[in-house]
Order: sequence, then C-alpha cells, then structure tokens
Amino acid sequence: MARNRYLALLLGGTAALSAVSAQAVEFSDGRTAFIQPPQFVQAETTNNYVMRRGATYFFTLDLPAGADEPLHRVVIAPQNLANQLRPYRLEKTEAFTGTPDRRGEALTIGNATVDETQAVAVEFDPPVAPGQLVTVGLRPQRNPRFDGVYVFRVTALPPGENPQAHIAGHGRLYFIDRDRDHRIF
Repeated sequence: MARNRYLALLLGGTAALSAVSAQAVEFSDGRTAFIQPPQFVQAETTNNYVMRRGATYFFTLDLPAGADEPLHRVVIAPQNLANQLRPYRLEKTEAFTGTPDRRGEALTIGNATVDETQAVAVEFDPPVAPGQLVTVGLRPQRNPRFDGVYVFRVTALPPGENPQAHIAGHGRLYFIDRDRDHRIF
C-alpha cells in the first residue's frame, strides 16, 4: 500500500485503494493505472496467405504479478493498411490464458466491439488477475487482399471509471501472396 502511494506521487497524484479491485491504484482525479503494466509478447496468425478464410490472429500479453491491477480491456488497433483488413467476426473472438500453442483456461469476454478505424476492443468479465499470460484471438472474415506487414498497436486498460491506457506493444502479422511469391522467372 505504501509502495502504491509512493508510485502514485511519482506519477503526479495521490493514491487510494480502489473498491474495484483490492490492489488497484486510483489517483485523486479518479484515474486508475497499472504500476507494472502488461507487456506485449507476440502476434501470430494461423494462416498467412492473402485472401484466405478461417484464420485467427492471436495477440499475447504478459500481465505481471506486480501489476497491482487486473486486466479489464485490450484494444488491438491497426497502425497501417487498415483499409485492407476484412471485417472481424466478433462473435468468434476468443481469449484464454497461455499462448496459442499452450492454451490454458478460457477467459470470459463481456463485450467485443470494433470501431470505424478497425480497432477491436475486448472486455473481460471478470477482469483477468495479474500474473498470467493472456491471449486474444480475432477471426477476420478473410485475410487481407494484399501481401505485406500489418502492424497492430496493443493497448491494455485496468478496471475503473477513468482507466489510464497503457500501450503494451506492437504486433506484426506478415501476409504473403503465394501466387506472386512463387513465380519462376
């Protein structure tokens, strides 16, 4: 508790324990923030060929035990070529502890939404406790039409009425055009 108050003072506020989560840091203006924020680990896809159906895009974050707050929401936002992405099948969004090749417990998604920029927000209900790897899987209708490197910003938010977003990192998915890449000249 003293550590939380000290860190809050360093960050420009005063801290009080929040009723939202037992260890949450809440500033005097109502903002909540991670003390030890989640870090982006990896992005991968089950199929990296352009225009293919049935792919899942996985984004994995490490929520350290010292985070002091649970993970309430993750926002995955394209940083380039957003107009090339196909709409997501939000009802197929999944989340679990662990990584795609070492799945753990399924996590309950309270809500999944997409905005006009193709950013997908996934809300956990209940929020995910610190000390876990968390993976979110998005299902597009199909892969992008054009090959290239697609970059996604992964942002994490703690619970609270005024959560302070933390950019956990950037994931890159590489899509290839099998027909174009295998031509013999």
